[in-house]
Amino acid sequence: MTKIYYFSGTGNTLWSAKRIAELLGGDTAVFNIGAEMQKEPGALEADRLVFMFPSYAYQSPLMVRRFLIRSAIRSPYIAALVTFGTAPGGALAEVRRVLKRKKAVLSFSGSIPSVENYIPIFGPPDEQIVAKRLALQSAATEEAAKAIEAGKKNSPWPIRPFSFFVSSLFRMGTPLFVKGYKAGAECNGCGLCERICPAGAITLKNSRPEFSAKCEHCQACLNWCPRRSIRYIRLKPDTPRYHHPGITVHDLF
Repeated sequence: MTKIYYFSGTGNTLWSAKRIAELLGGDTAVFNIGAEMQKEPGALEADRLVFMFPSYAYQSPLMVRRFLIRSAIRSPYIAALVTFGTAPGGALAEVRRVLKRKKAVLSFSGSIPSVENYIPIFGPPDEQIVAKRLALQSAATEEAAKAIEAGKKNSPWPIRPFSFFVSSLFRMGTPLFVKGYKAGAECNGCGLCERICPAGAITLKNSRPEFSAKCEHCQACLNWCPRRSIRYIRLKPDTPRYHHPGITVHDLF
């Protein structure tokens, strides 16, 4: 059996996870790390375990790291795949270190280019860039599936000092950054942001979203809001949003 555990906000990683499950076929199951974190810690056991997540400031999301640390991991073949808009950085090396401390061996690691979704910083991508990145993602996803099916093994470069420096600053600043999220007058209190937040960082109070320090900055709330009401840095209602075209909001529930 193959078990795929993923973390996704705007659907990039989820699309690749679903595609790999389709390509591997057979007894393959896909699990949402956000949902799994709501359960009691348990053992992750399978013939093949695959962990998939985006690169945040050149490292893995904090929730992914916490999930790996708290879980008992038992499998003869463990793969880690990182999706990235700008660069994967040291995300795979970090996962390898976490697994090594748990006496688990990362058998295979790979990176999958995708569309940059951190629009408040990088701005919205144009249609040509989106098309190009989606094509790259599709090709890289298929190659990753083939590698896992064949039992391919490799190892990420373990030393990433720049990635460690950038991610350390990002993680220290996360509790402060979350204060920049606001809901504008366009918000009608539909609660979609609360439902899709993988970190459970949003609660609706008096029909208005409130953002907590649990925020992973996955950009799900910004990019999926049907009224484009959520503000952050330079994001405005007329700023185009992005989510993977092959994923619907219902796929995230």
